[in-house]
Amino acid sequence: MAIALVFEPFLPAFAQTAAQTAPKPSATANLPFDPHDLSGDWTGEKSKRNNRWANKTPEPPLTDWAKQNLLYKSLSHDSYSGTLRDPKITPNDAVPDDARSFFATDLYGVPVNDPNGMYPGKDCEPMSTPAMYDVPYLGLLTFFITPDAIYELNNHHREWRIFWLNREHPKEMDPTFEGDSIAHWEGNTLVVDTIGYNGRTMVSGAVGHSKSDAFHMVERFTRTDHDTIQIDMTLSDPKAWGDKSWPGFHKYYHLVPIEKVHDLVYKSDYFTEWICSPEDNKNFDKKVIELQQKQK
Repeated sequence: MAIALVFEPFLPAFAQTAAQTAPKPSATANLPFDPHDLSGDWTGEKSKRNNRWANKTPEPPLTDWAKQNLLYKSLSHDSYSGTLRDPKITPNDAVPDDARSFFATDLYGVPVNDPNGMYPGKDCEPMSTPAMYDVPYLGLLTFFITPDAIYELNNHHREWRIFWLNREHPKEMDPTFEGDSIAHWEGNTLVVDTIGYNGRTMVSGAVGHSKSDAFHMVERFTRTDHDTIQIDMTLSDPKAWGDKSWPGFHKYYHLVPIEKVHDLVYKSDYFTEWICSPEDNKNFDKKVIELQQKQK
């Protein structure tokens, strides 16, 4: 399956639309649970607080080095802020992902809403974190627990990570797409510290520059009730932002009951193959551009 939903702003017919309010607690939310047990299948909440632009904390200013080395030529999606397409129309959180197109450029002049622009996973590159959480309702997170590690599988793009529980970061490491993650428990919150990225992936589809190889992410996974995991993220990148960090990223995932998993395999996109095929993507991109041109 081509990765259709990277083009939400241009394809309302193909894209999934997020609900505009947070869902009500399920009937099982108050059941007893082990806060240290993250195992199972979790699907991202469909709500405005969980979409690509949910973080209202401004990005730290880019360093001069970052402006010279990290900026993209253009983005396929809207940005967090920048130059408005129409000064009379301000961004509105109630507008669903597939219809959002408020900005012409981001803060640093990178053109946005360009169907030929950058997006997470373009050309079948890994999405990596935190971009893999951009549109959480596209697929499932599945956690597998062992004594020495927690494995996180993201069905969207079929990417997986290892959170090592009983070791530190290696003193010498080969930079990778997913980085090196170590984890520990602080009370009922799993704290995951990731460094060692290779600098070849996006921060988010709404950010007009890549990470550097100094990018550092801290995630805090908290099972807030039987049915909900909240992920809080703080990003740092000395080469991009100097000594400033960027907090305020929150994502919400809900447990998929085991009796529903079988239905998801056959009745939804959650358990699709998500194999990235360059040829299929090329054909799909062509259709996207043709449709976008007709809509002008």
